[in-house]
Amino acid sequence: MQLTMIGFIRRGVSASMAALVISGLSAMNVWAGNTGKQDFDQYCASCHGKDGKGHGEALYVIPGIKPPDLTDLSRNQGGVFPADRVYQSIDGRSGIPSHSRFDMPFWGTSFQQQGGEFTPESEAKVKERISNVVSYIKSMQEK
Repeated sequence: MQLTMIGFIRRGVSASMAALVISGLSAMNVWAGNTGKQDFDQYCASCHGKDGKGHGEALYVIPGIKPPDLTDLSRNQGGVFPADRVYQSIDGRSGIPSHSRFDMPFWGTSFQQQGGEFTPESEAKVKERISNVVSYIKSMQEK
């Protein structure tokens, strides 16, 4: 991914446009049955880092992004993992997003089944995949 993004940037395409293109390309294969770890590694680690600490490779090619450290979410909430907040952040479809929200893809739409978007079946699969990623992020929490 990193080489592809650098290629876009060298060709004069803005960093945010490159990120959208890369997200779109990644979303083409999102219907496959992956575990939370597999989805995290494929779709989240480029920004959040494989260890979830917020220092993925994309920091070197997309100026201005500041992904949070996902390993201290429980600690920042008095020892309680904020599963619903994490789910909503990954899904991205609730509420009106701020400008900063556009740094992260809306996985609730990107994970939709191509050709069957927003059907009950597709929505159930999206919910399962996002829930699996949330569970994986929960497993990353530092004590």
